[in-house]
Amino acid sequence: MSIGLDVGSSQIRCLRLHGEQTVGSSSRALFAVLPDASEYRALLEAGHIPFAICDGALALIGDNAAAYSSLFHVRPQALLPHGRLPTNDPVARQCLAALVEALLGEPNQPGEMCCVTLPGGEMFQSLATNNELEFLTRLIRLRGFTPQVLPATMAAVLAQLVSRSFTGIGLSFGAATSELVLTHRGIQVAIEVSPRGGDWMDELIAEHFEYALCDAEGASFLNLDQARAHREGLTSIFATPGDSGAQFLADVHQDLVYELIRSAAEKFSQQPRTIDVPQPLTVIVVGRVARAPGFRDLLEKAFETARFPLEIGNIQFATDDNFTVARGCLINSQLETEVRSAKPRAA
Repeated sequence: MSIGLDVGSSQIRCLRLHGEQTVGSSSRALFAVLPDASEYRALLEAGHIPFAICDGALALIGDNAAAYSSLFHVRPQALLPHGRLPTNDPVARQCLAALVEALLGEPNQPGEMCCVTLPGGEMFQSLATNNELEFLTRLIRLRGFTPQVLPATMAAVLAQLVSRSFTGIGLSFGAATSELVLTHRGIQVAIEVSPRGGDWMDELIAEHFEYALCDAEGASFLNLDQARAHREGLTSIFATPGDSGAQFLADVHQDLVYELIRSAAEKFSQQPRTIDVPQPLTVIVVGRVARAPGFRDLLEKAFETARFPLEIGNIQFATDDNFTVARGCLINSQLETEVRSAKPRAA
């Protein structure tokens, strides 16, 4: 059997096969730390709120951190802020390990394939030089799985472009990064990654509209949940004339999209092999950022303005399915499992 794991900076999702059915599970990529005091333990136990003991502190992990952190007046923190693993935060590392282990569960057999996509795109390709990749793939191995890393955009192509023989463009607008990949028959031809995503947008929005909270010690911090709710509650990402707040939000969305498309256009123009891919190209779009009303028009205008060197055909959105990327990972795991199991017979 096989499993797909989509590790994002805001959400972690897992998808696996149970018989003929796919079963998904997910959790917010958050944790919150409480002092290891008897009164806190009593409150948590009385409320039947799960917690972990990490490095001498009580930790709420995942969805529990999102649901109960305000009750204890503590700040929920990202397990992978900006897609990066904190190097000097042992509690965050322990919480991330516990969450990933809980979502993965046990393999059906030793060495079961686990295809995983990580925040940061191609920045996570070198096992020897990247702490995040080494840490997470080691976790997967310790659970008895064999890890294989795949960009989110490649997973989206595998999940959605089977009728196009896995040929087209994958666009992922995630929390930590945005990616654009060009594929031909399931092979990555070129990829561009921007260090901007939903988290970058929410920080700018929270600062602009002064969305803030205070913790138990009176320290102020950005209320990113309020900023995210503001962004996701928009009825249009195009500004109303004279509305400075709406214009700011429109500019933030435009900057995100234009920066990625423009950079990809410049990069692909310098790679002759990109023009050998059959055109026009179907585009598949994933990511919660792309759910915003008007995003299709913004994307079409960005391709036109950037003079994208490849002909763009149909643009498809798979933003309503939270497990699209995880499903692509599962498909890749199944394909890789079939290839590996066939090798001994071929020999």
